[in-house]
Amino acid sequence: MSQQPHIRFDFADGLRGLAMLAVVLFHYTQIFWQRRDRIAEVMHLPPLDGYHGASFVLPFNLGAVGVGLFLLISGLLIPLSLTRMGAARFAVSRLFRIYPTYWAGLALSVLALWLAARLPGGAFDVTRADVLGHVSIAFQDWLGGRNIDPVMWTLKVELWFYAMLGTVFALTGRRIKWAIWLLLPLVAWLTRFAPVNNLQTIVCYFPLMFAGCWLYFYRTGQAGRLETVAHFIALLALFVWVTNWGSIELYASYGIGIALFIAGALWPRLVAAPLLTRVASVSYAWYVCHSLAGYAILFALAQYGTPWWLMVAIALAATWYLAVAINRLVELPTQKIGKRLADKLK
Repeated sequence: MSQQPHIRFDFADGLRGLAMLAVVLFHYTQIFWQRRDRIAEVMHLPPLDGYHGASFVLPFNLGAVGVGLFLLISGLLIPLSLTRMGAARFAVSRLFRIYPTYWAGLALSVLALWLAARLPGGAFDVTRADVLGHVSIAFQDWLGGRNIDPVMWTLKVELWFYAMLGTVFALTGRRIKWAIWLLLPLVAWLTRFAPVNNLQTIVCYFPLMFAGCWLYFYRTGQAGRLETVAHFIALLALFVWVTNWGSIELYASYGIGIALFIAGALWPRLVAAPLLTRVASVSYAWYVCHSLAGYAILFALAQYGTPWWLMVAIALAATWYLAVAINRLVELPTQKIGKRLADKLK
């Protein structure tokens, strides 16, 4: 136990950087061009015309690859934080780690919608109810309001995962495996047997995150190889059962993310590139600000007939530097505040 605070999974940084690149490229090079009506609805702009043949046509969903990686990485790292800090300190630390940076990204997203409304045919249609739901994000489905930024659904999954696992972890006397085993029947009931509820589309991702937890157990000597492989496979099967999607392509895309996670864990040098580590260092800030701001930039550049590849490059660069600014001005300072407050609970 005395060595536990020094445990690190350095390969997770490279995987996180890879996941972030997959997500942002999915939004800028695939969905923006392939789902024009949906993007126009989100941005309150007329659908983009022209640019036939633009986008990367791939046989898999880059976004699902990235999301799968993100969720597995959370499953790997959260047990480390919980067992090291305890539930109360973990909660304080996470609140300061998640919300201030998210609010900065939300403010930027609303500003992007306001600026996009100045483009031909645009309209600004963000209400107080919309903003209130997004400010809380974890309780958005209960508070109501329109979904301003559809990308933020993954943040709801993360927050409820932290809350539910942390709560049961505390109730079981800091027994992390017990907490997971107790949550599994609840996940199954909520997703497959309970009446339609707002938690169904959130907790259905928990089995995938729990699969990541078992790599943590293996690496820390709390599970043998056979137990780890058996639980990993069983939890992936449970993930397929509780999600119950009708798309083989979507499962295959998540499968690519799972394969990359395993490869990164087995051969860390594969994801040790400095670029991936640098992207990982600002990945959360980039995640919360890239979507609507990037779409607004792409729409604006399209007004001038900019080549699509140049539009993507400019959107990538612009949102990257916005993310760097949020990371330096908001994320890092508020993380330090959260750490100091959490330390007072020792």
